[in-house]
Amino acid sequence: MIRPDELWDALDALALEQGLTPSGLARAAGLDPTTFNPSRRRSADGTLRWMALPSLLRALDVLKISPALFVRRLEDGARGHEGALVQRLRGLPLSRLRGSGLFDSAGHPTGVVWDEVVLPCAVAGAGEAYAVRIDTDTMEPLLREGSSLVIMPDMPPRRSDRVLLWRSGMEPVLGTLVEKIPEHTAQASCWVVQPFAALAAEHGMTHALEDTEAAKDSADPEQDGVPVPEGKSGIWLHRIVIGTF
Repeated sequence: MIRPDELWDALDALALEQGLTPSGLARAAGLDPTTFNPSRRRSADGTLRWMALPSLLRALDVLKISPALFVRRLEDGARGHEGALVQRLRGLPLSRLRGSGLFDSAGHPTGVVWDEVVLPCAVAGAGEAYAVRIDTDTMEPLLREGSSLVIMPDMPPRRSDRVLLWRSGMEPVLGTLVEKIPEHTAQASCWVVQPFAALAAEHGMTHALEDTEAAKDSADPEQDGVPVPEGKSGIWLHRIVIGTF
């Protein structure tokens, strides 16, 4: 059975083959420029909409492909001409990945603030994946400014995975998921995210303070890792699967 996301992906791939963005395709078809935009593809509750048949037929006419051929491509799981490696995702710069309303109750990206990102490769089983562009140099050279990360919210993180810890109203944390085991105490172990920025500083990848006392006073409280709260709403731990440079 064909799913709504497969229909949208197939139309995106066909449009890209002809150098058209979703907005460009809509304009060429004589539709409102926002008809095919990612922000218009979901209902108020976050569920993916089915594309309106009249809009689809007008788009296929512009793309010079018959409805029958389009359906065959859908059934074959085609993703563009000769399996073109392309994937459109929702994305945001890291500096804008904070505040409320970015994720729904299942931890999937939602709302109209997301941009559209075109990656140079296909992402198998992308589902609700999203992209984050690094717009800071504080994590270099671990993460270069201008690079992008593909994040899978439905893929459970494991020990040593690279992850994004998102907390409503707070700065997001990119880092490595580690298990912290207290020494000589009865406390249970807990999961923490070791921030990339702290790792870069620890290995001398950022400028160190020369004065020892000043270094102590200026120590990053997240140097030992950011605890991952359990069972709290508005907090998501998402797994990073791909980095582009």
